[in-house]
Amino acid sequence: MNDVVRSAARVLDLLEYFSEDEREASLAAISETFSLPKSSALGLLRTLCVRGYLVKNDRGIYRLNEMFRLHGFSWGGAKLTQVLSLAKPIMEQMASELEETVSLGVMTSEGKIRLVHQALSSQAIRYEMSPTMLLPIHCTAMGRMFLSFKNPAQRQALLARSPLSPWTKYTVTDPLELEALINQAGARNYAISADEVDVGGTGVCTAICDSNGEPIAALNVSSVSARFSDKKSAIIRTVLEQGQRLTALFQAAEKG
Repeated sequence: MNDVVRSAARVLDLLEYFSEDEREASLAAISETFSLPKSSALGLLRTLCVRGYLVKNDRGIYRLNEMFRLHGFSWGGAKLTQVLSLAKPIMEQMASELEETVSLGVMTSEGKIRLVHQALSSQAIRYEMSPTMLLPIHCTAMGRMFLSFKNPAQRQALLARSPLSPWTKYTVTDPLELEALINQAGARNYAISADEVDVGGTGVCTAICDSNGEPIAALNVSSVSARFSDKKSAIIRTVLEQGQRLTALFQAAEKG
């Protein structure tokens, strides 16, 4: 008895095909390579694009989504793909207006913050994070924002996975003080982390949520701390406004 489901096998075949050597291919090439009618090949490719595993350029060439290539099935899938498509132009506008770096991050299953996109400041001196670096949740604005959506037991479990290590002399490591900051982030819908990950960098963050009120991603502005006090009100206002805008856009897209 053959237990292989042909359609599922075709999807896996395509993912394996595109995973090799950063391969790119057109619809015609996929149809020929896999001996599929173009209509069937197009259906599979469209499904993988909608779910975020493949991307298609303006020449009709398909390739593996780079986030999926780097992070595998933990990368975020269709919801994150939708958020990214909505967020990128808004983030570029924010970076231009605020002249500070704007980032989009997610929390991994291991309780770390992973960046998925950055719109860099045009300033000669700017705050920039490595896209491959996993950041802690206890001392980043993004981490505290995600933690504010968790109940006490869930927070404790996530924080227990990594020690509350001081990244700088300003890092908050006292559990009670940290709990107060997380609660504060939840109450006002934004979090701030100043000089706690890197001395000289301040982050302001809010969450982008789905229709169930669950956070999908965190929208963060990273400022050079020396400039932050003059821009604090504008940064907080912009982060909140654009975070709410992205949440509304995403929830509308969810409803179709």
